[in-house]
Amino acid sequence: MASEKTPLLNGVENGEPPQTDAQIQNISKDVAETETKAGWTKQQILTAVTLSLMNISQTISFSILAPFYPSEAAKKGASSAEVGLVFGVFQLIIFITSPIYGNFIQQIGAKSMFLSGSFILGGCSIAFGFLDKCPDGPVYVAMCFVSRSIEANGCAMLGTASFAIMASTFRKNVGQALGTLEIFSGLGMVLGPSIGGALYTAGGYLLPFLVIGGIVWATTLLSFFILPPITDMPKMSGNIFSLLRIPGCIIVYLVIAGSGMYLSFLDPTFSPWIQKTFPWMTVGTIGLFFMILPAVYALSAPFSGYVSDKGYQGSMSVAGLFLTGISYFLLGPSPWLSWLIPTTLPLTAVALILLGISIGAALIPVFPLVIRLAKSRGFEDNLQTYGLMAGMFQSGFCLGGFVGPSAAGYFTGQFGFEWATSVCGFISIFLACLMLTYILIMKSKGQWPVPIPEEQQDEEKTTPSSVESPAQIN
Repeated sequence: MASEKTPLLNGVENGEPPQTDAQIQNISKDVAETETKAGWTKQQILTAVTLSLMNISQTISFSILAPFYPSEAAKKGASSAEVGLVFGVFQLIIFITSPIYGNFIQQIGAKSMFLSGSFILGGCSIAFGFLDKCPDGPVYVAMCFVSRSIEANGCAMLGTASFAIMASTFRKNVGQALGTLEIFSGLGMVLGPSIGGALYTAGGYLLPFLVIGGIVWATTLLSFFILPPITDMPKMSGNIFSLLRIPGCIIVYLVIAGSGMYLSFLDPTFSPWIQKTFPWMTVGTIGLFFMILPAVYALSAPFSGYVSDKGYQGSMSVAGLFLTGISYFLLGPSPWLSWLIPTTLPLTAVALILLGISIGAALIPVFPLVIRLAKSRGFEDNLQTYGLMAGMFQSGFCLGGFVGPSAAGYFTGQFGFEWATSVCGFISIFLACLMLTYILIMKSKGQWPVPIPEEQQDEEKTTPSSVESPAQIN
């Protein structure tokens, strides 16, 4: 009893009024904010570890097919077009279903959606390893489509929940958190084909899928115990179309789709072009060149996230888009530059390095930018809103992932690799000009939303003694 009364008695003895509940809550808030500024909280660390492990497992699980699946599918009677569709349907399903899962994340629950998606992803990865037992021809192809479609649904659930959890947990440094997680996405893109090829060589068709599916399931079990519960926020009305009715969000959606396209554009065309241009190169050397773009993207992503959290999301994304366009012009190089710049291996390496840096600079700032745009139009700062944004982000990126290889194959076949990369470069320059024009118009009208750091400062200045609502608690 003395320990409960002593603080209040001390306050009275010193001539100060007793502390109210609101003041005590404000003291707790100040302590929590001090801990956050000093470093990530325990909940943030556990969340970052969980999302990072699942990010690399997820990326590896759907990238291990590249080295061996096309030849295996051909043995089972699948045409090259059918093989391409098996790869493409994965991105297409995610594009369609991500907004749906984002809209229902409040009802399902972020952690439940995360765990369900990862369980489906691991199960389908293992099931895909047994498809070589199917009869040759249409039955085999149909089962591949079914398995990849279900796996894509799991991936859509997992990806949408991951983005929503990340945005809800790291509200003050979303860009930095996204940049950190993208390290593991990039590592997955780099390691996936290598691991797939090595496991296939060691144990045949089944082993890669058993190992990766088992790892995903093990990560799911680990996530069940270490991923902190995500507090449900009050439900808000609206869906992804409410976001897309904001003009800036439509432009951002195009930028996200463009980034997905830039990362996947070279998949079907780069290897044939570099083999033809530099015939002395070995397959191993070509594989190293394939690693440059995702590796540089992964290494530069944290820096892009750090800069974007300083409040420069719009300008940084515009600069990244312009640099992406220039990088694609250098890759080849573009026919209208070939008279000035010869095709060399060092130039190709430089272009790939610039692409890795510029795509990260264009893509990573747009997630916190969407948050700014949505909040400026009255969207609540809660899990439901983050779910909508996550669905939009995932959908746009996978739309680009589906369009990129398809467009690359068509334009390369019709006009050649150099003109195909030029088209990709012009698209990036166009999007940069579109976003820059929108930013300038909004700023001239005084309607451009202030950066997130300024918003937080304003909230702290205007509400120094207010009690936080559930939507404001980190």
